[in-house]
Amino acid sequence: MKKRFNSFKDDSSLEKLNEELVWKSNRKQKQKQRLLEAIDQLEQSESVKPEKDIFFKKHNRPLRNVVYCVIALVILSGAFISSTFVSPAMAQVAAKIPYLGQIFKKESVGTEIINTLREKGYKIDLLGQRYYGGRKQIEVRVGGSEKYFKDVKADIYQITKEILEARNYDSYKVKITRYDPAEYEYKPDPRQKKYDKINKEINAELKKQNYHVLDASIAGFDSDARVALEVLDTEKHIEEIKQVIKDVLVKNNEEKTPIKVYKINLKKQEQNGRWGNIISDVGEDLLGKEKYHVKMVGYSVHPEPQVVIYTSLSNSEENKQFANELEGIIDEFLQTDDMKAKIKGDPYKIIIYAKGKKKLN
Repeated sequence: MKKRFNSFKDDSSLEKLNEELVWKSNRKQKQKQRLLEAIDQLEQSESVKPEKDIFFKKHNRPLRNVVYCVIALVILSGAFISSTFVSPAMAQVAAKIPYLGQIFKKESVGTEIINTLREKGYKIDLLGQRYYGGRKQIEVRVGGSEKYFKDVKADIYQITKEILEARNYDSYKVKITRYDPAEYEYKPDPRQKKYDKINKEINAELKKQNYHVLDASIAGFDSDARVALEVLDTEKHIEEIKQVIKDVLVKNNEEKTPIKVYKINLKKQEQNGRWGNIISDVGEDLLGKEKYHVKMVGYSVHPEPQVVIYTSLSNSEENKQFANELEGIIDEFLQTDDMKAKIKGDPYKIIIYAKGKKKLN
C-alpha cells in the first residue's frame, strides 16, 4: 500500500515526521517502522555506497535523522531566509559564482510553484521534489477528474518549467501526474489491533516498574515486525527494559519478535533538527543548477556540525579555486543574522568534495 505524501518544512529531520505528516496513529507507526528498517539497511551498506542516492546525506553515522529523504518523495514547502545584505566581498565572488541570486529568495522553489499554480486556480494536491539515483525531479500531482487532468496537464507543466527557468534551475526533470485518492486509500493491517494491545501492555509494564523510555512499540508485518525501543543515550538499564518487553511479547505469543534499541542524544537531536533546516536553505540553489556540478548537499553534527558538498568535479587546481570561492559565499551566508539565529553559536566546517571524495577546499 502506498502512503500519501504531504507538504512539510523540514525534509531532513526525522522529528518533523510526526509533526507534519497527517496520518492516523497506526499508519504513522507502520511508516515509522519502515523508516527504521530502511535506516538499518542504509547503515549496513553505507561503507559500500557512501555517496549514492542520498539528498541531504549526513557525512558520518548515524543516518536515522536524514533517511526519510532517501526513501521518500521529499515535499518542499519551507521558505528560504529573506535577506537584503550583500557585502562587497561577497558581491565580487558572486560575479564568478552567481549563487546569491537564489539563496536570498523569500521562498523555496517548491513553495513558489505550488502557490503560483493554486493562485491561478489549478487543483494542485501535492508537490514533491525527488533526489534519488542521481536524478533530480519535481513532481506536481493534480486533483480532480481524469478529464480535468488531461485538460490542464500541459499548462501546469509549462508554468512549472517557467518558474524553474526564471531561477536558472536546469537540473530538474518535471513530471505532472494525477492524484488518485483511491491509490492512497488506507487499508488497515489485520494485525494492528493486536499490536496496539501489545504496545499498551508494554508501556503499562514499563511504567509500573518505573522505567522511562522515549518510545517502545511494535509494528510491521508478520516476520518483519519488531519492537523499536528508543532510550536516552545515558540509559543504564537497557537489558532490564528489554526483558520487560520480552515478557510482554511472550505473553502475547510474539516471543520471536526482535527488539531494536535506538540510543537518543537529545542535545544532538535538537542540533540535528536545526542543521537540517540550515542545509535546506543552503542546498536548493546548488542542487538546482547544473553549473555547480553538485550531486548532494549533506551535513553531520557528529562530533560538530559540518556542511558537506559532494560535486562531480575533478580534483584540479582550477576546481579547487572554485571550491574555495563557493565556501566563502556559503560561509558569509551562514553569518547573516537570520542564519546565526538557527546556528546558535555552533562551530561548523564547510567541506567540498571532488569526485572520489577528494577534498577540494
